[in-house]
Amino acid sequence: MGRVLNGSIPDGFADEFEGTLYHLLQQKESKLEQAVDIKLITNAEDKAFDAIGKLGMTEKTGRNPQTPHRDITTERRWVGTTPYHDSVLIDPDDNLNRIVEPTSDIMTEYVAAINRQKDDIILACIDGDVTSGRNRTNTITWASQDGDVKYTGLDTGRTIAWDCSTANCSASDTGMTIEKAELVREYFAYKDADESTPIWGAISPRQATNLFGQQEYTSSDYNDAKPLAVGRIIRGWHGINWIVSNKIVVGTNNDVDGNANVIRCPFWLQSGLILGVQDMISTEISIESTLSYSKQIYVHMNMGAMRRDEDRVCYVECVA
Repeated sequence: MGRVLNGSIPDGFADEFEGTLYHLLQQKESKLEQAVDIKLITNAEDKAFDAIGKLGMTEKTGRNPQTPHRDITTERRWVGTTPYHDSVLIDPDDNLNRIVEPTSDIMTEYVAAINRQKDDIILACIDGDVTSGRNRTNTITWASQDGDVKYTGLDTGRTIAWDCSTANCSASDTGMTIEKAELVREYFAYKDADESTPIWGAISPRQATNLFGQQEYTSSDYNDAKPLAVGRIIRGWHGINWIVSNKIVVGTNNDVDGNANVIRCPFWLQSGLILGVQDMISTEISIESTLSYSKQIYVHMNMGAMRRDEDRVCYVECVA
């Protein structure tokens, strides 16, 4: 392609830049993108998803009885997408060959920025409002579905308190513990979750440190992996896919009991969150004649996320 010192854009540069960026995003997914269902949204900025209520079977008694019928209940929830964009200017004296390389600073920073935005979108939907109904006339809030109620067992709330003393938990163990992980699995078991559906959890680096202090986590008597040897979180420990993210932070008045500032760590079934993608990534290259004929690289994405079902989501509180 050669070095360009004038206002022209080399043939294929725009396609090469977008293609390289797209392939890098496939290779380097965001931390949470891998943990949700991704649905493409075409020719619209919003899409509806219908959930069917539970069905049952009726005992057949006798010969030739009347055929039973059951009305199917459905709930329509909507994923709304939001556009995001950014641009950078490339000076005419910059080497365009370097810019389109996968290891270039611009390419690396764009991949990181896009992935951070994806994680923000997914995290916000876990306890965010959901619009529902045929015409999006209803709003389902996390609080209205017992999201901010303490979980103690079957048919209770959806938040495991930082000082919980339920089941094997001790109120003195305020960080992330195996006992709280056990309650997460118990919660989804009570919700009759499909055991083949992966469970994911997002924790801060401090909760990762908590786990390294658990004998059940570090001892080979309890698992086949060696977390101390590799120095990182075991992905599938205790049947949960753990994600360490610095986006999980202490929140003011986050406590379900309202008496402490805590870190709320979300846990969910992969089928419980939807990332709707209207535009995964697109780019435009233009010449800015008023800025020394610099080349402007414009990057655009359009997506949104939705909580499909409250029964597929819960929170674990921890004190840092």
